[in-house]
Amino acid sequence: SPTPRAGRWQDGLMVPTVFKRASTVPSFCLQIEQRIEPAKRAAHSVSKRLQACLQGQCGSEMDKRVKKLPLMSLSTTMAESFKELDTESSLGKALEMGCCIQSSLAKILAEFEIAVEHDVLQPLNKLSEEELPIILKHKKTLQKLISDWNTIKSRLNQAAKSSSNSTGTGTGSGASSAANKLEILKEE
Repeated sequence: SPTPRAGRWQDGLMVPTVFKRASTVPSFCLQIEQRIEPAKRAAHSVSKRLQACLQGQCGSEMDKRVKKLPLMSLSTTMAESFKELDTESSLGKALEMGCCIQSSLAKILAEFEIAVEHDVLQPLNKLSEEELPIILKHKKTLQKLISDWNTIKSRLNQAAKSSSNSTGTGTGSGASSAANKLEILKEE
């Protein structure tokens, strides 16, 4: 009598327990498909839109980024303008204060954009360009193994039906090999 872990008896042959679990894998593949494709599209579109919102150049250093921001251009223009005016005039003082504020805002914006790039854009790009394609590749491999599995399973059933005394040695090694590959992929 076989142990419960080893499998079950079917038509006079020992069928490993893994064979029984393979029937649930297609629904697992469907769940993967339903989750991965929308995640890939969302990551790509959000990344694209977020990058369009950034005012500085992506990947550039802080100083270069700050210099190219519209806020910094405004600050520079204000600085040049208030130098031409009387330092005691209200317009001169307003331009000087505005210059300092615009410069500070430009630096804060540049720091924020660098943080967004590092904390949001890079992980989104990694997800959509590296991790999701790997998962889809594993899914395709899993589907092929399921197909191989089903072929071997049907051969095993045919062999069992054609000969109740047969031990299934011709398909047993292929079946266990496919079962092992299937289990490894399910774990990944």
